[in-house]
Amino acid sequence: MFLGLDLGTTNVKVLLVEKNGGIVARASAPVQLFHVEDGGVEQDIEDIFAAVLTAIGRIAAAADVSSVQALGVSSQGGALQILDGDGRPLGRVISWLDARGKPYDEAITRDMGTRELARHSGHPQGTMALGQLLRLREHQPELPAKPNRIGFVGDVIVSRLCGRWAHDATSLSCAVLFNPSTGLADPEMLERAGISEDQLPELISPREPAGGLLNEVAAKTSLAAGIPVSAPVHDQYASALGVGATAPGDVMFGSGTAWALLAVSDRPMLPASDIGFVCRHVVEGLYGQILSMVNGGCTVTWALDLLGLSDKSGAEIDDLLDEIAPGADGLRVWPLLAPKGGAVLAAGTAGRLTGLRLGHGRTHVLRAVVEGLAMELARYLGFFADAGAAMERLVMCGGAAASRVTPQIIADTTGLPVACATESETGALGAAMLARGLLEPKRSLTEISAAMTPPLRVVEPGPDAALYQEMFAQYVAELPLDVVKKEQP
Repeated sequence: MFLGLDLGTTNVKVLLVEKNGGIVARASAPVQLFHVEDGGVEQDIEDIFAAVLTAIGRIAAAADVSSVQALGVSSQGGALQILDGDGRPLGRVISWLDARGKPYDEAITRDMGTRELARHSGHPQGTMALGQLLRLREHQPELPAKPNRIGFVGDVIVSRLCGRWAHDATSLSCAVLFNPSTGLADPEMLERAGISEDQLPELISPREPAGGLLNEVAAKTSLAAGIPVSAPVHDQYASALGVGATAPGDVMFGSGTAWALLAVSDRPMLPASDIGFVCRHVVEGLYGQILSMVNGGCTVTWALDLLGLSDKSGAEIDDLLDEIAPGADGLRVWPLLAPKGGAVLAAGTAGRLTGLRLGHGRTHVLRAVVEGLAMELARYLGFFADAGAAMERLVMCGGAAASRVTPQIIADTTGLPVACATESETGALGAAMLARGLLEPKRSLTEISAAMTPPLRVVEPGPDAALYQEMFAQYVAELPLDVVKKEQP
């Protein structure tokens, strides 16, 4: 059996997984976020490690873990932890949610330009750890200076599990320090951040064990000492493994609070407009690009609250959606509710609702919101197409993947089949696949993923596809063209 560990932003999740992908046990433990002045968001690495031990302990209490052969690690990306020369934490983790680095990200984007920044890092904009390093360099220059080390959540936890301070390309890429073309830390980005490569965790392949589980950790978790531990990989790429998004033409999207998309290709892609994030996939020879929709599940939550439907179960919501015919009797929603509206639109572009009549009820509004989100998803897929990505199927995970209505609306709108994941903890499952990969180095991660991914429920475009694609053309045409900023980096 294998253990998959997912170091999430608010919870640590663990799955005990059989070789065939069967889930034997699952557990989680919460971690705390600290909101500080000026938009700062921090965490305590000791709290995170304690949650790791707690969650694994809960697995051990529920099942026999003596046969666990390896441990794989998935982690939130871009969460910065400064360490002293001996690896001791200096202050709290600076979360990827922390807004204090934003002015510095904007400044380096202006200085380098989106094309040059993307050429060096795969990112057309500064983001996450890069801006935080620039901020610390200005206000607390002693922190990022030698002999201190520049760490992230995943590599610090892995070092505590196996004694080796290491991570993989997807982790370093979140810091905007990795060059996907060379496969190495980028000297230009390191110089601009004011750090050197020897301050970073060791960069290794996810197929290479970071080390063996330390005796003291084994004693606290009931796992066997010495079992191999993987390098931490970015949680989106672990999820891609967990749902089988491992072939060129696959696009995984998570239907959570924000809808995150990851397109898979067999060659490097241009960043999609000014929002894409290009990296090497954990599967050998493949590349990925991530886009984050700022409008997603949060929009549905808003609509349910507004309409007095927040107490409804998923099945009840499906029943309500099913009551209304496709097209919501002419009601249309542009669900651009986030402060920035949507990608490549001017800041402040607002959402809107049109076609409202006396005959419309709250279920019409709910259906129109879901249909509008499908339109927005299709718009984002257009950014991938512009970047040269071939798209053959969508692989959907998250809460909405269990819906019987929403995936059909998405398939009809995009014209693509939608393969719905049946396992919710895809990051932890992908980490378990990485664990198996440590023991089977001659077997590709694609093969391992195929052997361990639970069956996907596939939804094909149906008879309403023509209607929805006509609605999508109208959706795009009525966006205010004078505020569209679709500049390829």
